[in-house]
Amino acid sequence: MRGSAVADVIKVWVWAVGSLVLGLLLTPVAFNGGKALSELSATKDFNGLVNKLAAWSGAAGLEDFFKFCWPLTALLLLFPLIEWLRLGNDRMAGKPWAIRLPHQAGADHTTGQPIKANPRGPLYGMVGFSVAFGCFLLIGVALIRGGSFVKNQSTPPLSEGIWFDMAVALTVALLVEIFFRRVILGIFLRAMKPWFAIALAALMFAGIPFILSGFDSATGVDGETLSAFQLTAILFGGGDLFTRLTVVFFPWFAFGFVLGWARWRTASVWLSTGLLTGWILVDRLFSKATEAVGIPDRMAGYFAAESIHNGIIPLLGVVVIGGLVHVITYGNPFKRSAETGD
Repeated sequence: MRGSAVADVIKVWVWAVGSLVLGLLLTPVAFNGGKALSELSATKDFNGLVNKLAAWSGAAGLEDFFKFCWPLTALLLLFPLIEWLRLGNDRMAGKPWAIRLPHQAGADHTTGQPIKANPRGPLYGMVGFSVAFGCFLLIGVALIRGGSFVKNQSTPPLSEGIWFDMAVALTVALLVEIFFRRVILGIFLRAMKPWFAIALAALMFAGIPFILSGFDSATGVDGETLSAFQLTAILFGGGDLFTRLTVVFFPWFAFGFVLGWARWRTASVWLSTGLLTGWILVDRLFSKATEAVGIPDRMAGYFAAESIHNGIIPLLGVVVIGGLVHVITYGNPFKRSAETGD
Protein backbone atom coordinates (compact mmCIF):
# COMPACT_ATOMS: atom_id res chain seq x y z
CA MET A 1 0.00 0.00 0.00
CA ARG A 2 2.73 2.46 0.92
CA GLY A 3 4.55 1.72 -2.36
CA SER A 4 1.38 2.54 -4.30
CA ALA A 5 0.97 5.80 -2.37
CA VAL A 6 4.57 6.80 -3.13
CA ALA A 7 3.95 6.02 -6.80
CA ASP A 8 1.03 8.49 -6.75
CA VAL A 9 3.36 11.18 -5.37
CA ILE A 10 5.83 10.50 -8.18
CA LYS A 11 3.03 10.75 -10.74
CA VAL A 12 2.05 14.18 -9.41
CA TRP A 13 5.63 15.43 -9.74
CA VAL A 14 5.93 13.95 -13.22
CA TRP A 15 2.83 15.95 -14.15
CA ALA A 16 4.22 19.15 -12.56
CA VAL A 17 7.64 18.89 -14.22
CA GLY A 18 6.18 17.71 -17.51
CA SER A 19 3.76 20.64 -17.75
CA LEU A 20 6.60 23.05 -16.96
CA VAL A 21 8.85 21.56 -19.64
CA LEU A 22 6.08 21.72 -22.24
CA GLY A 23 5.31 25.30 -21.19
CA LEU A 24 8.97 26.24 -21.67
CA LEU A 25 9.02 24.58 -25.09
CA LEU A 26 5.78 26.20 -26.21
CA THR A 27 6.44 29.76 -24.96
CA PRO A 28 9.03 30.85 -27.60
CA VAL A 29 6.87 29.36 -30.37
CA ALA A 30 3.72 31.06 -29.08
CA PHE A 31 5.61 34.35 -28.62
CA ASN A 32 6.88 34.46 -32.20
CA GLY A 33 3.56 33.23 -33.58
CA GLY A 34 1.65 35.85 -31.62
CA LYS A 35 3.91 38.68 -32.72
CA ALA A 36 3.63 37.53 -36.35
CA LEU A 37 -0.16 37.47 -36.04
CA SER A 38 -0.09 40.97 -34.56
CA GLU A 39 1.93 42.30 -37.50
CA LEU A 40 -0.30 40.51 -40.00
CA SER A 41 -3.47 41.89 -38.44
CA ALA A 42 -2.20 45.42 -39.08
CA THR A 43 -2.60 44.87 -42.83
CA LYS A 44 -5.40 42.31 -42.89
CA ASP A 45 -8.71 42.21 -41.06
CA PHE A 46 -9.69 38.95 -39.36
CA ASN A 47 -12.77 38.01 -37.35
CA GLY A 48 -13.35 39.55 -33.95
CA LEU A 49 -11.75 36.81 -31.83
CA VAL A 50 -8.59 36.65 -33.95
CA ASN A 51 -8.31 40.44 -33.93
CA LYS A 52 -8.55 40.46 -30.14
CA LEU A 53 -5.89 37.75 -29.92
CA ALA A 54 -3.66 39.73 -32.28
CA ALA A 55 -4.13 42.89 -30.22
CA TRP A 56 -3.26 41.02 -27.02
CA SER A 57 -0.21 39.41 -28.65
CA GLY A 58 1.07 42.77 -29.83
CA ALA A 59 1.00 44.22 -26.33
CA ALA A 60 2.01 41.07 -24.43
CA GLY A 61 5.54 40.35 -23.30
CA LEU A 62 7.43 37.10 -22.94
CA GLU A 63 6.16 36.61 -19.38
CA ASP A 64 2.56 37.00 -20.51
CA PHE A 65 2.98 34.24 -23.09
CA PHE A 66 4.59 31.98 -20.49
CA LYS A 67 1.73 32.64 -18.05
CA PHE A 68 -0.62 31.52 -20.81
CA CYS A 69 1.33 28.48 -22.03
CA TRP A 70 2.28 26.96 -18.68
CA PRO A 71 -1.27 26.82 -17.20
CA LEU A 72 -2.56 25.58 -20.55
CA THR A 73 -0.15 22.64 -20.65
CA ALA A 74 -0.79 21.92 -16.95
CA LEU A 75 -4.53 21.80 -17.63
CA LEU A 76 -4.15 19.57 -20.68
CA LEU A 77 -1.92 17.13 -18.78
CA LEU A 78 -4.24 17.16 -15.77
CA PHE A 79 -6.74 14.85 -17.47
CA PRO A 80 -4.24 12.04 -18.18
CA LEU A 81 -2.88 12.54 -14.64
CA ILE A 82 -6.32 11.88 -13.16
CA GLU A 83 -6.67 8.69 -15.19
CA TRP A 84 -3.11 7.68 -14.34
CA LEU A 85 -3.78 8.04 -10.63
CA ARG A 86 -6.87 5.85 -10.96
CA LEU A 87 -5.12 2.98 -12.74
CA GLY A 88 -5.48 -0.12 -10.58
CA ASN A 89 -6.68 2.09 -7.75
CA ASP A 90 -9.89 0.46 -6.59
CA ARG A 91 -9.08 0.89 -2.92
CA MET A 92 -10.65 4.37 -2.91
CA ALA A 93 -13.17 4.18 -5.73
CA GLY A 94 -10.94 6.26 -7.97
CA LYS A 95 -10.32 9.00 -5.40
CA PRO A 96 -6.72 8.74 -4.20
CA TRP A 97 -7.08 12.05 -2.34
CA ALA A 98 -9.94 10.75 -0.15
CA ILE A 99 -7.52 9.96 2.65
CA ARG A 100 -6.96 9.68 6.38
CA LEU A 101 -3.94 10.09 8.59
CA PRO A 102 -0.90 7.97 7.72
CA HIS A 103 0.23 5.11 9.96
CA GLN A 104 2.82 7.20 11.86
CA ALA A 105 0.05 9.50 13.09
CA GLY A 106 -1.78 6.65 14.79
CA ALA A 107 -4.38 5.83 12.15
CA ASP A 108 -4.84 3.19 9.49
CA HIS A 109 -2.25 4.07 6.85
CA THR A 110 -4.27 2.49 4.07
CA THR A 111 -6.62 5.45 3.73
CA GLY A 112 -5.45 8.71 5.42
CA GLN A 113 -7.20 11.93 6.55
CA PRO A 114 -10.54 12.63 4.84
CA ILE A 115 -11.88 16.11 4.17
CA LYS A 116 -14.81 16.16 6.57
CA ALA A 117 -17.99 18.21 6.74
CA ASN A 118 -17.15 20.85 9.34
CA PRO A 119 -19.97 22.80 11.04
CA ARG A 120 -17.38 25.43 11.95
CA GLY A 121 -16.21 25.69 8.34
CA PRO A 122 -17.77 29.07 7.44
CA LEU A 123 -16.53 30.50 10.74
CA TYR A 124 -13.02 29.18 10.05
CA GLY A 125 -13.18 30.76 6.60
CA MET A 126 -14.17 34.19 7.94
CA VAL A 127 -11.57 34.05 10.72
CA GLY A 128 -8.85 33.00 8.26
CA PHE A 129 -9.76 35.84 5.92
CA SER A 130 -9.72 38.38 8.76
CA VAL A 131 -6.37 37.15 10.07
CA ALA A 132 -4.56 37.22 6.70
CA PHE A 133 -6.18 40.44 5.47
CA GLY A 134 -5.67 42.27 8.75
CA CYS A 135 -2.08 41.14 9.19
CA PHE A 136 -0.97 42.12 5.69
CA LEU A 137 -2.95 45.34 5.79
CA LEU A 138 -0.89 46.35 8.81
CA ILE A 139 2.28 45.28 7.01
CA GLY A 140 1.24 47.37 4.01
CA VAL A 141 0.72 50.45 6.17
CA ALA A 142 4.13 49.89 7.80
CA LEU A 143 5.82 49.56 4.38
CA ILE A 144 4.23 52.81 3.21
CA ARG A 145 5.33 54.63 6.34
CA GLY A 146 8.79 53.11 5.94
CA GLY A 147 9.08 54.51 2.42
CA SER A 148 9.17 51.20 0.56
CA PHE A 149 5.89 52.08 -1.18
CA VAL A 150 4.16 55.36 -2.00
CA LYS A 151 0.48 56.03 -2.55
CA ASN A 152 -0.61 56.29 -6.15
CA GLN A 153 -2.48 59.57 -6.31
CA SER A 154 -4.07 58.75 -9.67
CA THR A 155 -5.72 55.59 -8.32
CA PRO A 156 -9.53 55.73 -8.04
CA PRO A 157 -11.06 54.98 -4.64
CA LEU A 158 -10.53 51.39 -3.54
CA SER A 159 -14.28 51.04 -3.07
CA GLU A 160 -14.51 51.17 -6.87
CA GLY A 161 -14.52 47.58 -8.09
CA ILE A 162 -14.11 46.16 -4.58
CA TRP A 163 -16.77 43.50 -5.15
CA PHE A 164 -15.04 42.38 -8.33
CA ASP A 165 -11.70 42.20 -6.48
CA MET A 166 -13.30 40.14 -3.72
CA ALA A 167 -14.92 37.80 -6.25
CA VAL A 168 -11.60 37.29 -8.04
CA ALA A 169 -9.73 36.68 -4.78
CA LEU A 170 -12.31 34.17 -3.55
CA THR A 171 -12.51 32.32 -6.87
CA VAL A 172 -8.74 32.01 -7.22
CA ALA A 173 -8.38 30.95 -3.58
CA LEU A 174 -11.07 28.27 -3.96
CA LEU A 175 -9.48 26.80 -7.08
CA VAL A 176 -5.98 26.85 -5.61
CA GLU A 177 -7.01 25.33 -2.28
CA ILE A 178 -9.13 22.61 -3.84
CA PHE A 179 -6.21 21.63 -6.04
CA PHE A 180 -3.20 22.13 -3.75
CA ARG A 181 -4.60 21.41 -0.29
CA ARG A 182 -7.46 19.01 -1.07
CA VAL A 183 -6.02 17.00 -3.95
CA ILE A 184 -2.22 17.38 -3.99
CA LEU A 185 -1.72 17.49 -0.22
CA GLY A 186 -4.21 14.64 0.13
CA ILE A 187 -2.11 12.44 -2.15
CA PHE A 188 1.10 13.39 -0.33
CA LEU A 189 -0.38 12.71 3.12
CA ARG A 190 -1.17 9.14 2.14
CA ALA A 191 2.51 8.45 1.38
CA MET A 192 4.38 10.24 4.17
CA LYS A 193 4.16 11.91 7.55
CA PRO A 194 2.11 15.13 7.74
CA TRP A 195 5.09 17.45 8.21
CA PHE A 196 6.83 16.13 5.10
CA ALA A 197 3.64 16.07 3.06
CA ILE A 198 2.78 19.67 3.98
CA ALA A 199 6.33 20.81 3.19
CA LEU A 200 6.33 19.03 -0.16
CA ALA A 201 3.02 20.63 -1.16
CA ALA A 202 4.36 24.02 -0.01
CA LEU A 203 7.44 23.48 -2.18
CA MET A 204 5.27 23.05 -5.25
CA PHE A 205 3.14 26.04 -4.24
CA ALA A 206 6.18 28.34 -3.78
CA GLY A 207 7.86 27.12 -6.95
CA ILE A 208 5.34 29.00 -9.11
CA PRO A 209 6.15 32.58 -7.96
CA PHE A 210 9.85 31.68 -7.74
CA ILE A 211 9.95 30.62 -11.40
CA LEU A 212 7.96 33.67 -12.49
CA SER A 213 10.37 35.95 -10.61
CA GLY A 214 13.04 34.90 -13.11
CA PHE A 215 11.42 37.14 -15.71
CA ASP A 216 12.89 40.14 -13.87
CA SER A 217 16.14 39.09 -15.58
CA ALA A 218 14.53 38.70 -18.99
CA THR A 219 14.29 42.42 -19.75
CA GLY A 220 15.71 43.13 -23.18
CA VAL A 221 15.87 39.46 -24.22
CA ASP A 222 15.22 38.97 -27.93
CA GLY A 223 12.16 36.74 -28.03
CA GLU A 224 12.58 36.03 -31.75
CA THR A 225 15.82 34.12 -31.22
CA LEU A 226 15.01 32.78 -27.75
CA SER A 227 15.08 29.00 -27.32
CA ALA A 228 13.43 26.92 -24.63
CA PHE A 229 16.88 26.14 -23.19
CA GLN A 230 17.73 29.85 -22.90
CA LEU A 231 14.36 30.56 -21.30
CA THR A 232 14.98 27.79 -18.76
CA ALA A 233 18.39 29.25 -17.92
CA ILE A 234 16.82 32.68 -17.39
CA LEU A 235 14.02 31.44 -15.13
CA PHE A 236 16.15 29.13 -12.99
CA GLY A 237 19.53 30.84 -13.09
CA GLY A 238 18.76 34.46 -13.88
CA GLY A 239 19.40 37.25 -11.41
CA ASP A 240 20.70 36.80 -7.90
CA LEU A 241 19.47 33.37 -6.79
CA PHE A 242 20.06 34.12 -3.11
CA THR A 243 17.94 37.26 -3.40
CA ARG A 244 15.18 35.42 -5.24
CA LEU A 245 15.16 32.68 -2.62
CA THR A 246 15.10 35.14 0.28
CA VAL A 247 12.64 37.62 -1.17
CA VAL A 248 10.28 35.36 -3.10
CA PHE A 249 10.63 31.67 -2.33
CA PHE A 250 10.84 31.63 1.48
CA PRO A 251 7.76 33.83 2.15
CA TRP A 252 5.64 31.85 -0.31
CA PHE A 253 6.94 28.52 1.00
CA ALA A 254 6.17 29.57 4.58
CA PHE A 255 2.67 30.67 3.64
CA GLY A 256 2.11 27.45 1.67
CA PHE A 257 3.15 25.51 4.78
CA VAL A 258 0.72 27.52 6.93
CA LEU A 259 -2.09 26.80 4.45
CA GLY A 260 -1.28 23.09 4.49
CA TRP A 261 -1.07 23.12 8.29
CA ALA A 262 -4.48 24.80 8.49
CA ARG A 263 -5.99 22.21 6.15
CA TRP A 264 -4.55 19.31 8.11
CA ARG A 265 -5.45 20.67 11.55
CA THR A 266 -9.10 21.20 10.56
CA ALA A 267 -9.51 18.33 8.04
CA SER A 268 -11.11 20.90 5.73
CA VAL A 269 -10.12 23.67 3.34
CA TRP A 270 -12.31 26.37 4.88
CA LEU A 271 -9.58 27.95 6.99
CA SER A 272 -6.89 27.74 4.31
CA THR A 273 -9.27 29.20 1.70
CA GLY A 274 -10.08 32.13 3.99
CA LEU A 275 -6.38 32.75 4.60
CA LEU A 276 -5.53 32.69 0.89
CA THR A 277 -8.50 34.91 0.00
CA GLY A 278 -7.27 37.56 2.43
CA TRP A 279 -3.71 37.20 1.12
CA ILE A 280 -4.81 37.70 -2.50
CA LEU A 281 -7.29 40.50 -1.84
CA VAL A 282 -4.90 42.67 0.14
CA ASP A 283 -2.33 42.25 -2.64
CA ARG A 284 -4.84 43.35 -5.31
CA LEU A 285 -5.88 46.41 -3.33
CA PHE A 286 -2.31 47.29 -2.36
CA SER A 287 -1.13 46.98 -5.98
CA LYS A 288 -3.90 49.32 -7.12
CA ALA A 289 -3.28 51.96 -4.46
CA THR A 290 0.53 52.05 -4.25
CA GLU A 291 3.75 51.93 -6.24
CA ALA A 292 6.98 50.31 -5.13
CA VAL A 293 9.95 52.59 -4.54
CA GLY A 294 13.26 51.37 -5.90
CA ILE A 295 15.57 50.54 -2.98
CA PRO A 296 19.23 50.87 -3.99
CA ASP A 297 20.52 49.30 -0.78
CA ARG A 298 20.74 45.52 -1.27
CA MET A 299 20.22 44.60 2.36
CA ALA A 300 17.16 46.85 2.65
CA GLY A 301 15.80 45.18 -0.50
CA TYR A 302 15.70 41.85 1.34
CA PHE A 303 13.16 43.23 3.82
CA ALA A 304 10.70 44.70 1.32
CA ALA A 305 10.37 44.09 -2.41
CA GLU A 306 8.01 45.11 -5.20
CA SER A 307 5.13 43.06 -3.77
CA ILE A 308 3.58 43.13 -0.33
CA HIS A 309 4.09 39.35 -0.22
CA ASN A 310 7.82 39.35 -0.96
CA GLY A 311 10.62 40.01 1.50
CA ILE A 312 11.63 39.30 5.07
CA ILE A 313 8.98 41.58 6.59
CA PRO A 314 6.11 39.69 4.87
CA LEU A 315 7.82 36.46 5.93
CA LEU A 316 7.61 37.58 9.55
CA GLY A 317 3.93 38.33 8.95
CA VAL A 318 3.43 34.75 7.73
CA VAL A 319 5.07 33.48 10.92
CA VAL A 320 2.58 35.52 12.96
CA ILE A 321 -0.30 34.11 10.90
CA GLY A 322 1.04 30.59 11.48
CA GLY A 323 1.03 31.20 15.22
CA LEU A 324 -2.55 32.46 15.07
CA VAL A 325 -3.58 29.40 13.04
CA HIS A 326 -2.10 27.20 15.76
CA VAL A 327 -4.08 29.08 18.41
CA ILE A 328 -7.29 28.92 16.35
CA THR A 329 -6.92 25.16 15.88
CA TYR A 330 -5.62 24.55 19.40
CA GLY A 331 -5.21 20.87 20.19
CA ASN A 332 -2.88 17.98 19.40
CA PRO A 333 -4.23 15.95 16.45
CA PHE A 334 -1.35 13.46 16.66
CA LYS A 335 -2.04 12.57 20.29
CA ARG A 336 -5.81 12.53 19.82
CA SER A 337 -5.55 10.21 16.80
CA ALA A 338 -3.26 7.83 18.63
CA GLU A 339 -5.53 7.66 21.67
CA THR A 340 -8.84 7.32 19.88
CA GLY A 341 -7.77 5.45 16.77
CA ASP A 342 -9.69 7.93 14.58
